[in-house]
Amino acid sequence: MTIKGKKYKKRYIFPTLIVVAVVALFVLPFSAWLVGDESFAATSDAEFCVGCHSMEPMVKAQMGNIHGGNNSHGVRASCTDCHLPHDNSYNYFVAKAQTGTHDLWVETFSDVSKIDWQAKREHRESYVYDSGCLSCHENLEAATADQGMHDNYFAGTIDAKCVTCHEEVGHAELNKYLLETKYKYHFDE
Repeated sequence: MTIKGKKYKKRYIFPTLIVVAVVALFVLPFSAWLVGDESFAATSDAEFCVGCHSMEPMVKAQMGNIHGGNNSHGVRASCTDCHLPHDNSYNYFVAKAQTGTHDLWVETFSDVSKIDWQAKREHRESYVYDSGCLSCHENLEAATADQGMHDNYFAGTIDAKCVTCHEEVGHAELNKYLLETKYKYHFDE
């Protein structure tokens, strides 16, 4: 066998195939996972979300909340910790793609100043996922069992989500920031 006019010995073929196999089976998938993971992380936090001006009130309200880092430990939930499902990776990926595509479309082709955020808050159960809450608060059932709190929720006897009862969770004083934005858009016209 010759490659570019040089004789290529058969003894080099097997080690070359091993190197190609290692790269194909380990290096490329690891690199793809790393790029994907970094991309997910870079597009999951408040700094990314506030890039869309319509999200400014939500980010301001989150920063003043215990979930936004306003706590003694400095622990901060990212936007996707609450607003994407955490039941499995596939659902997370699909919801991230759908939500991101929808938000980009609305931000680009709609008049975001006309969005009725108060009306949207009435449907918070559809875009805040219990699996996100429970991924951080995994010991909630045991911690509240002797107090009678959350018993019906964990027993499945009520049709409620975490945000059904915890309306302001994640966004302290959101109404104040929404009103500021409403007046800002009004004066910008």
